[in-house]
Amino acid sequence: MDFMQKLLRRAKNLSGELSEHAKELGEKAKDLTKRSGALVESARLKYELSKLEKEMENNMAGLGTLYYQQRSRGENLEEDIQRLMEASGKLEQEIKALEEQIDKVNPGSARCKGCGKEVPEGAIYCPYCGNRVVDPVNPGPQAEPEKKGDVSLN
Repeated sequence: MDFMQKLLRRAKNLSGELSEHAKELGEKAKDLTKRSGALVESARLKYELSKLEKEMENNMAGLGTLYYQQRSRGENLEEDIQRLMEASGKLEQEIKALEEQIDKVNPGSARCKGCGKEVPEGAIYCPYCGNRVVDPVNPGPQAEPEKKGDVSLN
């Protein structure tokens, strides 16, 4: 009878352990589902951001073309330039809003204080504008972007 009681106790213990592992596995599955949802949302937002950035590039090229035509041919293109400037201003606001949404989805992602773009983890300099992102002596985000004219050659 002693053997049967030990066997029964061991079975109950194993059942309890199995139940605990099942709960832990369920929690990890929920966490994984949440993370994958955030990853999908982040990818979607980044895709939208890239479309807006491409549109901004096209606007900037268009502005340059209009300005060149106005200066070289003496055409009056102020209305077209103003319209494109306003559209670019709206795009800047949309880009900023998307970047803020991406930051909410990915709170750990670092952004350059100079240009506002997301920088790779461990980056010391921003690959887009060249600003120092991390002080190599005191790692951690820089409070202010570097001033471009403050370089000493000594």
